[in-house]
Amino acid sequence: MTEEEKNENPLASEQAVVPIEAEYLEVSQQAAVKTVEMPAEGEKPKTLTESMDEATDLTDMQFAAAHLFPKNVQVSDVMIGRIAPDAFLALLHIMVTDEVMSSDPNKPIDVNQAIIKNYIKLTVGLDGKGRIDYAELLGAAKEIRKEESLLKGM
Repeated sequence: MTEEEKNENPLASEQAVVPIEAEYLEVSQQAAVKTVEMPAEGEKPKTLTESMDEATDLTDMQFAAAHLFPKNVQVSDVMIGRIAPDAFLALLHIMVTDEVMSSDPNKPIDVNQAIIKNYIKLTVGLDGKGRIDYAELLGAAKEIRKEESLLKGM
């Protein structure tokens, strides 16, 4: 490689002349073999879903999917649902009525608190805004981590 070529492309060096295939083979063969625990004889292996449920180090997409598409739906999940505007008041009425009817009859009922609590849950999910906000937050968190890793590399 001439001096002129080195000046034009500062990343080029004598080592860069190595064929790509040889470098790939060298890099690809450096990782140690991963040991995997095999299921005992007669033991039923876990499904992918079961393994994912037990995983503690979820990727951003897995974490988002678990929250945006919950397996066991709870009342608070209405915040990440899509609440149609024309169903809003009916849902609010049903949720408040359910809370009042299922409360302890020996204790006083705070209807205003029930209305406010359920109103907040439903307005977050109104027109899918809760889902959109959730996705934006996850994307922002991912971008922040990416920027932090770039700054650490400098």
